[in-house]
Amino acid sequence: MRHLSAQQIELEQKIRAHEDETAEQLATIRVLEEQWDDYRQVMRENTDLFEQAGIAVGADNYFVKRGLAARRELESYVGQLANEQAELFAETVSSIRSSSEEHLDRMRQEKAGA
Repeated sequence: MRHLSAQQIELEQKIRAHEDETAEQLATIRVLEEQWDDYRQVMRENTDLFEQAGIAVGADNYFVKRGLAARRELESYVGQLANEQAELFAETVSSIRSSSEEHLDRMRQEKAGA
């Protein structure tokens, strides 16, 4: 069994800590993605309920038409925001992984040379 120097042990601890930190960051991004997906779904369901209520009241009613149009516009806007957030999250995940791998490679090389 190979004996590790104090410096190698310290670097191994730093590597593990960095891996844990990266995993936490990625988990946070996943939670945010899920929250945006949930929000989009709630908006869709609320719009459906609003449309059903509008039909019950009378789809020809001016205020119902205005309310439905506004609700659809709001849902569309939330959908756009959710899509933009998804793109941002994907870019962030890619950046975190890339940066993390570069940092880990440097630490592993340092550990190998120690």
